Amino acid sequence: MNSRQSHVILRPIINEKTVQLAATNQYTFEVAKDSNKTEIALALKQILKELYPKGKFTVLKVNTSAIRDRFRRSKRHGRAPKDGKKAIVTVTGDQLEMFNS
Repeated sequence: MNSRQSHVILRPIINEKTVQLAATNQYTFEVAKDSNKTEIALALKQILKELYPKGKFTVLKVNTSAIRDRFRRSKRHGRAPKDGKKAIVTVTGDQLEMFNS
């Protein structure tokens, strides 16, 4: 895996909605803001190949969305929101174990 692909997918997003999506083989990840759909698909393919060497996974579809966090205030001072990007990836094959909690 080259250095760019290792910095594309930051972490999985696990909450109630994403666990329900995982039942339909759609997995949600936080990705780098400057990454595009093809980079996300290639990076996830490499990660799945390393984590599950016997599994047969193919990435069907990648949907991206911008994440805008809310502005937080404390008395007179405000903190700028942490903006980001998430990707909902549709994968065929077996279920990923990290989302089956």
